[in-house]
Amino acid sequence: MIDESLREKILDAPFIIRNYVNDEPECNYERYLTELLNHSTFFMQKSKGAPFKWVEHQEHGECDAVSENYSIDYKLFATRSRLHGLKETSNRITKYIDGVIGFGTGRWPAGEPFRCFRTVAALRPCSIEDLSRVADAPDGDVEKEISIILKSLRVKKNLLLFYPYTLSFSDMHTFEDGCKSISEAFNEDLSNIIVYRETVAPGFDTFLCTIYDEKLLIFELSADAWELEDFVELKQSKVYMHMYYAYGNNGFNF
Repeated sequence: MIDESLREKILDAPFIIRNYVNDEPECNYERYLTELLNHSTFFMQKSKGAPFKWVEHQEHGECDAVSENYSIDYKLFATRSRLHGLKETSNRITKYIDGVIGFGTGRWPAGEPFRCFRTVAALRPCSIEDLSRVADAPDGDVEKEISIILKSLRVKKNLLLFYPYTLSFSDMHTFEDGCKSISEAFNEDLSNIIVYRETVAPGFDTFLCTIYDEKLLIFELSADAWELEDFVELKQSKVYMHMYYAYGNNGFNF
């Protein structure tokens, strides 16, 4: 049973939407993910100690992060409508010069509803048979959203799915108990995509990452389940911390 006190909040737009802030090259989640992987004991074992480098230009289908011994591709694990809604309804951010940043109202009219679909809620009721059918012939708005996620899962590369939410609990939890509850929730809600991924991309590694307690939690698809393998303090990423203090919480994180 999923812990009823588990809560989630999507990250601020600059942390997810590439180039959300003008003239800010660090506004790219691939950059801070790569820095965090380089501080992960688990991923350093995967790469045999060789650091990952972010691949800025990928004209020939290169992975997003590569090392001498291992490479990995990043995909945001969120519905297209949720990401679009975040972009449209978030406050605008304008960088005039270094250190001078303006915050304004969002693009979407105040008070107007924006319809979007929650990722896990959309996937939760789907059986493996449903996923196979939706991948070939989606019917309706929700299934079209799911089909886009399934397209990412069919990538024949080592794949890191970034669930771009901060998870928390309304009740007191130790870090260990919180991680256990998050693992149980992922395995209950996302069990069928495990089967789908193993069917369509056998032989490739799959990881699922999210944020909890100021740490990036790293899960691996192992033995037909999501297993928590490592966690990394977000402060280990200079890019993330720059974004956090410059643009997070509408600039009020200082």
